[in-house]
Amino acid sequence: MKIIFFLVKIVILAGLIAIGFYLWPEKISGENQQSVQKISLVKTAFNFLTDKSEPLHGENRDRVNILFLGLPGEGNDAPNLTDTIILLSIRPSDNRLALLSLPRDLLVKVPEHETLSKINALFLMEKENASIIKTKVAEITGQQINYYIALDVSGVEKIIDILGGLNVWVAEDVFDPQFPTPGHGTEYFTVKKGWRYFDGKTVQKYLRTRHSADGDFARMRQQQAVVEALRKKIFGLNLLYDFPTAFSIFKTARDSMQTDLDESNLKRLYDIAKNISYDNVIHKVVDGDPKRPDSLLTSKTITLGGKPAFVLAPKVGDFNYSEIQNLAEKIFE
Repeated sequence: MKIIFFLVKIVILAGLIAIGFYLWPEKISGENQQSVQKISLVKTAFNFLTDKSEPLHGENRDRVNILFLGLPGEGNDAPNLTDTIILLSIRPSDNRLALLSLPRDLLVKVPEHETLSKINALFLMEKENASIIKTKVAEITGQQINYYIALDVSGVEKIIDILGGLNVWVAEDVFDPQFPTPGHGTEYFTVKKGWRYFDGKTVQKYLRTRHSADGDFARMRQQQAVVEALRKKIFGLNLLYDFPTAFSIFKTARDSMQTDLDESNLKRLYDIAKNISYDNVIHKVVDGDPKRPDSLLTSKTITLGGKPAFVLAPKVGDFNYSEIQNLAEKIFE
């Protein structure tokens, strides 16, 4: 049986190599240097099928921190602002995962410039170079950021449709009478609380709506629910029997994603993440909801770029991130 399974893996690997040469010849020939920086299908397939991986940065201290950034994408007024900012922390020793969301309106000083900005603009400032926002999130949370993933929401929509939909826990009713549509129109978007099975288009709306009673703070919790549901479904795939689905997801993600994870990192991340159960996932949101006694932020209006702007800042003082750092440090306790 083991011999048969090994032969099947070899056949799949050969097929992937052939597909790789056909779809992405620049990955092999090196003719397009910019494309070389993208994740290689062939290398990824080799690492997965031969069980080859390398330890992730952070494993030596039993905490791997990945900054996840969600972008609205083309067709939106601000396609490259990071409206989703989540620090994903993995503790490999006991297969635990913690999600810590930061609000897009958090007021920050731009590293090295000391000018003021909302945190969601940092990724865009260096032409979608993540170094600035990684540095700032590390400062805010007190955590070393080992890797980042920036994903276009349109890619999430396609991935969910490839998976045949997504089962998402909706904590509160959603009623948005002014959900934006292309061409600057609006429409109604409503969802009842409870378990809901969404297609990709509905998930995209659920990720973006913020007209519930808690506004952006509710949206951060909705984003975490989608991330967790997506993780469970993707890592529940069998890479042998669900190969066509896995291949389609990989191709879509590759075209919609920017990351500093390499092929061997992806294999190791998969090996860890597939063993994380729902009961081992912690959800935390850094918010400024005045109705929540444990909220760490407060809101105010300041002038940014010559215009009034709504921002959030730590209750203990502007740019004093000590309480957020304490939350991040003790998130597994």
